[in-house]
Amino acid sequence: MRETPGEDALSKSRAFPSAGAGTEPKAVVLYVDDDRANVLAFRLVAEPRYEVLTAKSAEEALKICQQRPDIAVLLSDQRMPGMSGIELCERTTATHPLTVRMLVTAYSDLNAAVLAINRGQISRYLTKPWNTDELFATLRDAVESYQLRQTVERLQVKIGQAERLYALGVLTASIGHELRTPLGVITSSVEYSRRAVEQWKARLLARKDGLGREDLACVDELHAALCDATDGGQRMLEVLDGIQLSVKGEPKDRSPVDVAHVVQSVLRLVRGEIAGRATLTVELLARPTVLGSATRLSQVLLNLILNALQAFPPRRTDENRLHIRLTSDEQTLQLSVQDNGIGMSPAQRARIFEPFFTTKDQGTGLGLAICRQIIDELHGEIDIESTQGVGTSFVVRVPCLQTR
Repeated sequence: MRETPGEDALSKSRAFPSAGAGTEPKAVVLYVDDDRANVLAFRLVAEPRYEVLTAKSAEEALKICQQRPDIAVLLSDQRMPGMSGIELCERTTATHPLTVRMLVTAYSDLNAAVLAINRGQISRYLTKPWNTDELFATLRDAVESYQLRQTVERLQVKIGQAERLYALGVLTASIGHELRTPLGVITSSVEYSRRAVEQWKARLLARKDGLGREDLACVDELHAALCDATDGGQRMLEVLDGIQLSVKGEPKDRSPVDVAHVVQSVLRLVRGEIAGRATLTVELLARPTVLGSATRLSQVLLNLILNALQAFPPRRTDENRLHIRLTSDEQTLQLSVQDNGIGMSPAQRARIFEPFFTTKDQGTGLGLAICRQIIDELHGEIDIESTQGVGTSFVVRVPCLQTR
């Protein structure tokens, strides 16, 4: 026996358990009907379980669709003034491909409903007057179908990203193999020059006529520059090792790393870049130790600093501010890189860690994706807060071994 959406249906709906009682957000259902009584009845029946949006015409429904990309189910009356339910469903296929579309029809409209199902844009139909049990079962199945489509789409995106990353990793590993030999030559030459400067300084100090302070300072500065170059070359070799390990799997050779030392080393490498772009403030409020790789942690911090420098608009250097802060408690370190650059929109912020996504005119879009991968390997997390016109803050949290 079929029921009209009257008091019996409404009283029956009150006994139906609500799915919105938990923490999960309710699925969004858009119901379109030019009959006000049907709209009110549907809202009272379905609202305890779903977030219900209603429209009295197809045109009004299209405006709602422009504002709500998260519609799980579109349930529309077939016969309405102006645009029909089938036409409405066809119009929404491009903007809401995952939405499950259904028709509410009278018996005289069944042929049109069957034709719409065969054409593919509508999954099924309900006849008027609807049966409450059938309505609930249909909505439940439609929402589950929508959630399954969402899951499949996310998995497809991740699979595509993984395939591209793997192909890029293989290519990068081959390039890294070719770079290893010339980089080894450069590193060896720099190390030879550093030792030669040390010997030169020793001979100058041994001279009886002595050595001027300016000459000694020049030798010391040259020696420090060569030490930095040696350290940079060694880190590049370790990066090449890391590339090969990333292709083969997660690196296993972890060791205790002084994160404060990593911060100081990276800042020495980019001090020239920072000096020409921004005013730097550094707070090293702890010396935490983590189990990982100093080189890979350096990659993370270097990427975050370079991203911050590239986010500054054209203006005076003293107006650009870069703040790096390292803190720690007994279990977790927190490293933040904050700038007052151009910031990001919510849409950009939501995709910033996706491989190959970039907000810049140039770049591969891999830097932040690699940062997240490295932090994931350390069982940590990286978060972002950003407001357009205000700036951006990246915060890295990683379990630590100890704090001094």
